[in-house]
Amino acid sequence: MMRVFPTYAFSFSDIEADVERRIITGGTALSGNEDVVAVDGGGRVFAQYSDPYLDDTELALAWKACASVLKGGVVPVIVPLGDLRHQFATDLRTPLSLPWWTEAEYATGESGVTLAADAALRATTLNLAISFLPAPLRAGMWLSIDHATLRHRAYLIDDVVSQDGVSATIVLSHPLREATTAGRPVEFHDPRCVMRLDGEMRSPSSMGYATGSAIRFVEHFPVAGSGYA
Repeated sequence: MMRVFPTYAFSFSDIEADVERRIITGGTALSGNEDVVAVDGGGRVFAQYSDPYLDDTELALAWKACASVLKGGVVPVIVPLGDLRHQFATDLRTPLSLPWWTEAEYATGESGVTLAADAALRATTLNLAISFLPAPLRAGMWLSIDHATLRHRAYLIDDVVSQDGVSATIVLSHPLREATTAGRPVEFHDPRCVMRLDGEMRSPSSMGYATGSAIRFVEHFPVAGSGYA
């Protein structure tokens, strides 16, 4: 079982989750046209947070403990992205334990959506079966899939091709990380991703109170051919 970073416990003032991309350009031609080519394989998910609330002693200690375990990015962790306002704005029950949440206590209930058909590695279109959702799916929403080997991976909806009360076809922001079979749950309420810390988690004291620094996570990939325990 992997650790879950307690995103919501720290009450961050600023949250940003997105897909970062890498491009190259061949320069601008005499005509003024510029060829731009993506060289990132579809990009990688990142999440960054700032201004955590650490005035409470337990939260300040949890922050330090998380920083110690993550070791500047060596240890991967499941990160709830926390962009709930742009999902369905539903209340979530979050664990009270610190410094970490476990996968078992952070397991969500029935997602309401599953894959309606097998999806190949690097697929960008998914067919979904919907049993219930609080609102229609919209472009710009996050989703995540707990893959068999690479575990939780997050994707943005680029386009909703079709949708009714029981099914939907969507286009993803980047290719599917792992071939996935029909029936696999798709998480829309509280998407998450296996990530690593990108940098440090510092917490200097000011007037006797811990003041957490901005932190950034990037999608983590294990050594080729391996997965996560």
